[in-house]
Amino acid sequence: MEFDPSQPNAGRIYDYLLGGSHNFAVDRMAAERLVQMIPTIENGARLNRWFLDIAVNRLADLGFNRYLDLASGLPTQGYIHEIRPDALVLYNDYDQATVAYAREIIGNNPRVIYHQANIAELDSILAQADQHFAGERKLAICMIGVSYFLDNHVLQQTLQRLYEWCSPGSQISISWIALPEDPNPQLQELLARYRAMGSPIYARTVEQIKQFIEPWTLLEPGFQRLSEWNEIDGTWVIEGDRQAGDEQSDMYGTFMIKG
Repeated sequence: MEFDPSQPNAGRIYDYLLGGSHNFAVDRMAAERLVQMIPTIENGARLNRWFLDIAVNRLADLGFNRYLDLASGLPTQGYIHEIRPDALVLYNDYDQATVAYAREIIGNNPRVIYHQANIAELDSILAQADQHFAGERKLAICMIGVSYFLDNHVLQQTLQRLYEWCSPGSQISISWIALPEDPNPQLQELLARYRAMGSPIYARTVEQIKQFIEPWTLLEPGFQRLSEWNEIDGTWVIEGDRQAGDEQSDMYGTFMIKG
């Protein structure tokens, strides 16, 4: 994939929303337009990043010291190798500029590798994982801030292939965005802007998301909002967009295990 510095990138926008510096003027302009449209989008970025910290520490407490992080974005602002410097980590992203920046950030750290590949090219990533983890397949897998950028086919295929590849006892942590089936005009504009960037967000309700879990086993506390994981009174959702019951637009985090 050729790098086009004139086009904003969802990963670099995410970095900017987190206060990072590895982004371009075009990313900052796009991010500011998104913030003007939906001020709570910055909350969403922070909730995702804080959930990554929670996920890594929870998994480390269970004894995991090998982490496969998919569609990682830029490893700044508290990434896995900073949270657990003793761990072996394999990051991945498809964007050429993101990977180049990431390798510069990581530097000469033999415990950390950043592999360039599209998540749809999962076999390439898993081959690199076999090499980096010396064939050990009981590991922690993270998909934070990525599930909603994958269409139904790729998401289902990715989770199924990961389940088949990894060893029993492996766990996967995922963050999700639940959106209403009939989004309001403000949310429709947000989705349109991400589509224009080449990073469409796929709207799914909570019930639709739950269909992707099998054959993984959902661990306690099940589907929990990121604001609850982070024990704060806050959310990313657009004011007035909440609906009754489980069908609420919000961000969720889950842990699943291969039995």
